[in-house]
Amino acid sequence: MQQVSILDIARNLVLPLVAAALLAGCGGGGGSASGLYSAPHPQNNPVPTSTPAPGMLLATSTLNGGPGFVNAAKHTVYVFDADLASPGHSVCDGECAAEWPHVAVPTGVLPPNWSSIVRDDGNTQLAYKGRPLYTFIADAQPGQANGDGLNAFGGIWHIARP
Repeated sequence: MQQVSILDIARNLVLPLVAAALLAGCGGGGGSASGLYSAPHPQNNPVPTSTPAPGMLLATSTLNGGPGFVNAAKHTVYVFDADLASPGHSVCDGECAAEWPHVAVPTGVLPPNWSSIVRDDGNTQLAYKGRPLYTFIADAQPGQANGDGLNAFGGIWHIARP
C-alpha cells in the first residue's frame, strides 16, 4: 500500500480548489478597466427619481426606508436638529458648513412650503417648511445617506423628508 502525505493531499486536492475559487472571483462581466470595482447592489443604492414632483423643488427617493429629498445630483438632503433652536436660521457655519454644504436656492418663485434664509456668510439657503437644507460631503455616491442620525456639530442630522 502506498503512503500519502499531507503535502500530496494539499497539492492534489486543496490547491486546485483554491485556484478555482480565485479564478471564479476574477470572472467576467466587469465594466471597469481595473476589474477591482463592482457596482453597489441596487437594493443598497436606490435610484432616485429624476425630476421633482409638481410643487416640489427637490426630487425624492427611498432613503433608509422612507421617502427623502435628493438634489439634482441625486445626493441626499438633510436637516439639522440644532437649527430648531433658531427658526429660520442656520447654525451650521465654519467647519460645519464645509462638511454640510447648504442647498442653494433656485431662481424663480418658491412654491408653498419652500422658502429661503440668509446665512451668516451672506449666502441664501433653501429651506423646507422653515428648516434649512444641507448635503453631506461623506455621501460620495447618489442615494447614500451616511449622515442620517449622525450626531455632529451640536445636533443630530436627519434625511429631509416631504
